[in-house]
Amino acid sequence: MNYRAGFLKILWMMIMLHFVEANLSCKPRQLASLTKHEMEICLTKFDEANGKPFGTWVPGFPELTVEHNSSVVGAKVQCSLLFLAQSLERILDDQKNDLNPEDVSLHKVLRESISRVGLLGACLQGVLGGKCSSPPSPPEMPTKTFERKQWSHTLLTAGAHYLHWLQHKLPTPKSKKSRRVALKQRATELQTYREGSGHLF
Repeated sequence: MNYRAGFLKILWMMIMLHFVEANLSCKPRQLASLTKHEMEICLTKFDEANGKPFGTWVPGFPELTVEHNSSVVGAKVQCSLLFLAQSLERILDDQKNDLNPEDVSLHKVLRESISRVGLLGACLQGVLGGKCSSPPSPPEMPTKTFERKQWSHTLLTAGAHYLHWLQHKLPTPKSKKSRRVALKQRATELQTYREGSGHLF
């Protein structure tokens, strides 16, 4: 468990470094929306592969629990996303090596979600700042089969809810469209002035 957690932290840092070095476009809201969408796909595929209903894993996940009016704090967001990535890695390991080793499509969307959460973390570190100085404890999955499914289902649901909250709390990027409209309006005014004054260029 400690080895896997350490490996994931290294992977997390490598994703962030790659994001910065590649100068990838960071659009926080769009990236959060895309990550949430992928999480919802994971949840759907997980339910299809494992059967349902599962009910709710009662202890819940405090690392992903937020109030609607909670404020966004960069350091807390980094810790939550790190915990989410670790948990997804745990689910992938359980599905791939035990419960559904043949479900390649489920493994694929889980891997993609892990990478996407890492990219979102890198993007938000540049936008919100903050570092996870006190990393959350590695997630502990139950041992019984049904409880593992319940744990995973609840985690994916909590992750999607957290990303939905985060998406709507992030700052809205400045619109290039409004700038283009203003420039077009200014050009029209200038052309009208030129025609009115008899100066045609």
